[in-house]
Amino acid sequence: MSSSKGQPEPLATLDFASLFASSIHEIKNQLFLLLSAVEQVSQEDWVREHVSAQAALNRLDQGGAQISQKLARLLGLYRISKGHYQLDIAYHEAAELLQDVELEIRPLLGDNSAKLSVEGGEELYGFFDREIVRGILLNAVHNALRFCAGKVRISVVGEDGGLCFLVEDDGPGFPSEMLADGAVQTKLDLQGGGTGLGLYFSATAAALHSKQGRTGLVRLQNGGALNGASFALYLP
Repeated sequence: MSSSKGQPEPLATLDFASLFASSIHEIKNQLFLLLSAVEQVSQEDWVREHVSAQAALNRLDQGGAQISQKLARLLGLYRISKGHYQLDIAYHEAAELLQDVELEIRPLLGDNSAKLSVEGGEELYGFFDREIVRGILLNAVHNALRFCAGKVRISVVGEDGGLCFLVEDDGPGFPSEMLADGAVQTKLDLQGGGTGLGLYFSATAAALHSKQGRTGLVRLQNGGALNGASFALYLP
């Protein structure tokens, strides 16, 4: 029977990639409504009078925001793979971007004893997609907060006519299998406990930035200013 008589389209003919992307978009919209409801409830007087309720709502909001970011990365990778992703390249000040990242991260430190420091960026400018770079840095800082002993440092320096954003911590560092000549392994681990989606997206999105034969990249190494993990995003 044909689908015109009420039968579903055969699975073999479905475009699962498009279905997957459409489903993610729907989930993101539903998640936005849930987070909006959480924000609305958090403004109620009775919530403000109960510290435990405030903390619970903050955790919901923060967890939902991280899920939304992961869904956005999946959508971004799908669009990149289809050649539909349009970069929004503009001239930005590095210090202003770091300040925005810090403002978004600070609320997460309420349940975390880690100390966050932000350094550099004054009078440093570059051409890049601000939202992509912001997302990459947020992902790196989230990871650093999970594994640090107590300190996380965000900074930026000029490098080879471009910019190098650094996220460093004082934790145990990256495991050796994640390091290959200092560059990110640009493949997903679908067999392990985690896919490494954040790093994969970061490396893929960084490579979209190019200038005079040079392309953006992500470098991982151990050591750095805090003698732990050091995540570097280079943009030409």
